Amino acid sequence: MTIAIPKPLRSLEFTELTLVELNDVDIDRMLPHLWELIVKQGHYASTTTAVKAAERYDAYLSSLAASERLEGFDSERGREVLDGWLRSSVVRIGGKGRGRSSAQMDYVLPLTIAGYRSGLPSSRSRHRHADTLIYNLMIEELMLRGVESPKANLRERFSEAVGQGVLIGPPGSWAATYDGESKIDINALLSLYFLDEFDPPGSRYKVKEYRGSAVPHATRGLGADLIDYVRAYGGRLTPSAFIDRLAALISLRLFQLPLRIAPAAKHVLVTGGPTPDMRTDDSVANPLELYCDFTQIRGSSSDELARRCVQRDLDALRSFVSTRLLARSLREAMAMLRPEGQQILAMAMPDSLIAMAEKKEDPLVSAHATVAMRSIEDETKRSDSGTDEDVKYINSIMTSEVLTPIEQLTNILEEGLGAKASDNQIRWFWSTGGILKPYGLLAGDTRSRRSWRYAPSDDLLFALLLVCFTTANGARRRAAIPIAELLQILKNRFGILIDRPPSAFTSADNRAAATANLEAFKRRLQLLGCFDGLSDDFSAQFVRHPLQEAT
Repeated sequence: MTIAIPKPLRSLEFTELTLVELNDVDIDRMLPHLWELIVKQGHYASTTTAVKAAERYDAYLSSLAASERLEGFDSERGREVLDGWLRSSVVRIGGKGRGRSSAQMDYVLPLTIAGYRSGLPSSRSRHRHADTLIYNLMIEELMLRGVESPKANLRERFSEAVGQGVLIGPPGSWAATYDGESKIDINALLSLYFLDEFDPPGSRYKVKEYRGSAVPHATRGLGADLIDYVRAYGGRLTPSAFIDRLAALISLRLFQLPLRIAPAAKHVLVTGGPTPDMRTDDSVANPLELYCDFTQIRGSSSDELARRCVQRDLDALRSFVSTRLLARSLREAMAMLRPEGQQILAMAMPDSLIAMAEKKEDPLVSAHATVAMRSIEDETKRSDSGTDEDVKYINSIMTSEVLTPIEQLTNILEEGLGAKASDNQIRWFWSTGGILKPYGLLAGDTRSRRSWRYAPSDDLLFALLLVCFTTANGARRRAAIPIAELLQILKNRFGILIDRPPSAFTSADNRAAATANLEAFKRRLQLLGCFDGLSDDFSAQFVRHPLQEAT
């Protein structure tokens, strides 16, 4: 079936609800632009100069090889060595154009906060708005904690964490350079020398005002995690270690974002009432139940349980397509309500979503939906690929006595756009799930969704432990935690289950699998050097801080 959707109705993006564009995203690639927002306090540069810079790798390489700051690279062989070093440790080279037929620089690795100086990547669209969301959420979190001058405070904290040896010039150029004295990682030093070859891009734009989330608790955790983390460990970890764990935390929270927004939005649109995740207080536990396998035994009961949880969440994302389309259609229909519609759109996001849901059967909303469906019918008739059967299908939906007109429109849009929307959401799922990253939550083969399962990597587990050991909003770090308490923190804060199956999969076999999984989890903690297990008494078993410190 081919439903031809007119261009004004064809967009899949509805960031008022989702906050990000649900499509594949690369966290490492995004970080240089996040550094830029932090340093420039919410401003960013045009990508015009970055587009040109991306094609000038050979010129930058030659200039760096001839620099007086480097010795032994000015010969042909030396230049080859420097080229290999840069490509392996400093810069990522990608293809140009749709055919990827020629090479150009994609981005400079975020080894220090100076990584933004290159202006790369040359396009921000593939960040799916995640960079601006993360920045806004960190600022929001600092404001909620009563921090004065939150933008300046955030810049100071990140400069301490990942700005070792970096001097940042005055506003206007914001040129980041090596201070010439600090002892820093050799790759970071080479990165700073390489970045000196780029003209500072300055800044011309400011991030849009953040209106807040329709599901506040789906986003609050991201800001809280990052602020706790930078406050507790900024300057105490090496920049490279700090960045690796930061990327892990960002990836996990972005992964969870649509999984928490989807059921809350659906509940509102069906019932007209909010869910606990839509409250504004800070007492809501994470409702997700991501059972994570630590046995690493393929085909085991625990492995199968983790795989079934992935399939459950993929199904939830598929159903999110219709919810998104209904919410977007309602938002567009608000223009028909004139002053009342404008008032609804100006409300706080949770209240706005509830108010829009209450208008599903409003005659003016129904009129908007009918006009939109007629435009789809006309477009399908004109389309070369449209058939009489397609038109009959549209008419059958429009004459439904069960669905309201706005729901009829949603069904038709889903038929025309659903496949693409679902595919994009799957890309978001595996990319933020980190299936190709060292800090992934997901394990498996990208080509086989049936193989996907929740099995956190050591890098992700280490990052989670660091945050679990923080107290007082990151001001202090505990020396040890009873393992029972750690399991509860992982559940309440991150929605991660280890010692029990999800409520939908409770059975004797799955409880036994979870018990074996807990033992495997303890062994993993032992390998990380933070669990001794000297006592068989569960209540007396403690997990030590992974950095073996306490303050």
